[in-house]
Amino acid sequence: MSKVVNYSMANRGAIVRFVPALDLSADESRRLDNMRVRAKARQDSLDHQGVDWGLSVPDALEQLVSGRADSSADYAGCAYYAALQIIIDHNASDSSTLASYRSPVTYFSALDDALSSAGVPADLLPYQYVFSGPPSEIGFHIPHPLEGSPEIGCWPLAKAGPAVEAYRAVLDRVDADLRYDLGELIEALDGWASEWNKGEGAWWWAEDGSIFFSITG
Repeated sequence: MSKVVNYSMANRGAIVRFVPALDLSADESRRLDNMRVRAKARQDSLDHQGVDWGLSVPDALEQLVSGRADSSADYAGCAYYAALQIIIDHNASDSSTLASYRSPVTYFSALDDALSSAGVPADLLPYQYVFSGPPSEIGFHIPHPLEGSPEIGCWPLAKAGPAVEAYRAVLDRVDADLRYDLGELIEALDGWASEWNKGEGAWWWAEDGSIFFSITG
């Protein structure tokens, strides 16, 4: 079964405002109400599929917004990541699809090797940000899904620009089997990085603007 990698842009601080959710504005409170509706719909879909994570997505959301993630259920990480993705989605741009992979771990590991061999610095290699997990600003540990799905990653837009330049410089030296999807990654990063770089001073601009990755399937 393939896994789909999606991406969107959000400010990390806007997401962390809900983890935990304290002193919310009226707009943020309405957004949280919408998250709860979305969490229930996600759980209804899981129930229909016969999927039991030992923790419901609505309960996982309530724990996150109260500042904890302490369920002992084996698959609680799946529920927490699903709930966190809902929080991200309600604070981010519309999501776009990067690609579908049989094994994203295998692809991005191979891409790291190829880019590193071509001279791309270690701090710009993609595996680390596609699979980085929740934003580091969240002040408590969120268990990782046992089987790595769903997955979350984020990459500061301040670093995305240098990554795009480094990838483009070596694109023609990367193995042909990796080149097309690397081109798609370059375009995804460059689209948001360019807009962020040009947008400083605009009402929507924030220093902590980031590309968020979501892997499901």
